[in-house]
Amino acid sequence: MLDTNMLMLAASGIPVFENIEEELAVKPEFIVLKPVYDELVNIANSSKGITAKKALFALKLVEKYCRIVDYSVEPGESVDDAIIRFALQNHAIVATNDRELRRKLRIHGVPEAYFREEARRVKIEGLYI
Repeated sequence: MLDTNMLMLAASGIPVFENIEEELAVKPEFIVLKPVYDELVNIANSSKGITAKKALFALKLVEKYCRIVDYSVEPGESVDDAIIRFALQNHAIVATNDRELRRKLRIHGVPEAYFREEARRVKIEGLYI
């Protein structure tokens, strides 16, 4: 499952999808929750310049490579909370570069995929057994 942050990285030219496939040695089903999709739409509509262009390109990547899952953010919950809840319910790996979300994922024992700047690759930690 990819979050907004990781999709914006993919729109910047980082081969996120290919890196994840190589790390897992399988072709996974890439999932984007509807609230994440909505965040990208909001960024595309409310930003200007390169940020808006990246968000529009990220939306095209989602439509090409991902399944959009209609999933609601519960009252009092953030999009990150919904991502964690979905990941726990569905044994999903979450792809994000958001430090706070990564910290929460580790607390909950959810595997994470993140971009390593030094290696210029996406790495995965904490796979389900």
